[in-house]
Amino acid sequence: MSPNNSCKLSLFTWMRVESDGQKNVLPVCPIHLSPKVRFGNFGTGIIVTCHETKNHLVRLCDRQEFETEQEQARAKLDSDP
Repeated sequence: MSPNNSCKLSLFTWMRVESDGQKNVLPVCPIHLSPKVRFGNFGTGIIVTCHETKNHLVRLCDRQEFETEQEQARAKLDSDP
C-alpha cells in the first residue's frame, strides 16, 4: 500500500484505486490491507465487508459519516502528488 495512495481517517483507512479508467476512493480491510470490499445498506447505515478471502465484517457505520469521510479521503488523496 503506497503512502501516496492511502490515508488513515477516524473510521477507515482509504485507498485510491483506478479501475476501468475511473479513480475511486475505497476503504481498506485492516486485516488484509486490501480494497476488495463491498458495501450494503442497513437502515440508515452502511455495512462494509471484505472479500479478500472470505466475507468478514470490516465495519458498520452511519451512511452520512461514511460519505463525509469518503469525501475527506478523496480530497486528501487528490491533493497528494
